[in-house]
Amino acid sequence: MASVVIVTRPARAGRRLGNRIVQDGFEAVWWPAFSIGPAPDVPAARAALARVADYQLAIFVSVHAVDATRELLAGPWPTQTMIGAIGRSTRMAVEAELKPPPTSLIAPLDDDETGSEAFWRAWQARLPTPRSVQRVLLLRAEEGRNWLTERFSAGGAHVDAVAVYSRDARPLSTDEQARLQRWMTAKINAVTIFSSTEAVDALDAQVGAAGAAWLRAGTVVACHPRIAERLAEAGYVRVVCATFDDDDVIAKLESIRSSA
Repeated sequence: MASVVIVTRPARAGRRLGNRIVQDGFEAVWWPAFSIGPAPDVPAARAALARVADYQLAIFVSVHAVDATRELLAGPWPTQTMIGAIGRSTRMAVEAELKPPPTSLIAPLDDDETGSEAFWRAWQARLPTPRSVQRVLLLRAEEGRNWLTERFSAGGAHVDAVAVYSRDARPLSTDEQARLQRWMTAKINAVTIFSSTEAVDALDAQVGAAGAAWLRAGTVVACHPRIAERLAEAGYVRVVCATFDDDDVIAKLESIRSSA
């Protein structure tokens, strides 16, 4: 059966993955679940970053947070403030954009691990108790998980979350809606790649009830176990687990294609 790959990862990482999938011989489209924009309150974000030296640790929750912070930050990163990155891609972005000393950067020890829990394990391996810091800055979008905030707060640290970028739902264009209708009419099989739990509901809103049913009849690639759990809760049956690494995602797509 003919199939189309739908990439929901937003921003440059999603576009890059979509281009690589097309180069690998798949029919693929880049339909980001969200539009990534500037901080909802730019003056407030700049003011918070002007005081980043007051924090012992600043945690970046995504590549978007790194890119946005680099745009908002006046001057170099203060050497006394350690940097946390929740995964390999975020760590690489920090290294490229902020160029911190290696000893001040903390990230999951295994490149295949990502997320708050993976960062917390790396943090505990580096500094065994959360009391090692008194003030923590969490750099993210307007909304996000509070898991790390709860862990550091339980240890007595004060945690401030600052929105350095915005993440807004993106409607499908007229051309995209027409393409979706053609795929459903022709009974094309969907292989959808999800890189966040929030994208599950966002994509449903984009495609409507009929489109959501069509997606659930296909296969999905989840870039994190927590995403796989959310997809199962949402009614997806054929869920393939991957990491956020482009090569791993493409390897999973190759496996899906060979088994079709």
